[in-house]
Amino acid sequence: MPLALKKRLPEYEFYREFNNTTRSFKTLLCFSLNRENKTLWDLWGYTYNDPCQSHAESIVLKEIERFFKENHPDTVQKYKLTLYMSFSPCYKCCESLANFLKSEERIDLHARASKLYFSQNSSNQKGLQQLKHLGVSLKVMDKEDFQDCFYLFVNELKQFEEWPDLEKMSVDYSAALEAILNQCETNTDSGNVSADIAALESSPLHTDPTGHFDHAEDNLAPDNNNRDRPSKSETPHKHSIKDGWVGSSKGVKRKLSFED
Repeated sequence: MPLALKKRLPEYEFYREFNNTTRSFKTLLCFSLNRENKTLWDLWGYTYNDPCQSHAESIVLKEIERFFKENHPDTVQKYKLTLYMSFSPCYKCCESLANFLKSEERIDLHARASKLYFSQNSSNQKGLQQLKHLGVSLKVMDKEDFQDCFYLFVNELKQFEEWPDLEKMSVDYSAALEAILNQCETNTDSGNVSADIAALESSPLHTDPTGHFDHAEDNLAPDNNNRDRPSKSETPHKHSIKDGWVGSSKGVKRKLSFED
């Protein structure tokens, strides 16, 4: 199962998959689960979709179910599940998330997506609308969200490097998502997406205009057998007690405990 628990995401993979101006062949999902009003994560990590087997969202949900089963947490205790996704969930994953939330009412879901997955597909639109109806916080990632994701899952000691047209594409995707979510309330068509989004969704290749990839392997065409599998995770050394607490400029704090 392509799941990395308590391991930081390699920097070049973050920039490759979360870049909202390029097309990718896979879904990268970073997640954290913590008790309500607690900043210490109970479960966290990242995963990719497993080709022809499981989507990234399903992999995470199965891991959370395993966590609840093994740890027997208080069923009354509320939890916050945060997802940072390179793509918004498809209609099948929306259905899986919806069924999970109906069976686990203690979970408050916050989903942040870098790009929309085939936003003009009516089934995908209905899936997103269903999640909104269930109270899920759905949002397209803006610069601040990219900064938070990089800080929390990649490297808290480095600055996030913005790529060209990040904010423009974020605004376009946000407008498209808002139209989709409001469609069920106004009973109107969600309208056409911007030309940039339409071109990106129809692009057959993944390109890299950002210059973030210095690794030789990143210049190779995706391998059909391995392109959806995570690379060897970067496992950092444990921080000292003093360094264990990490905080961002906006006051978000997390105490991260990495596995050796």
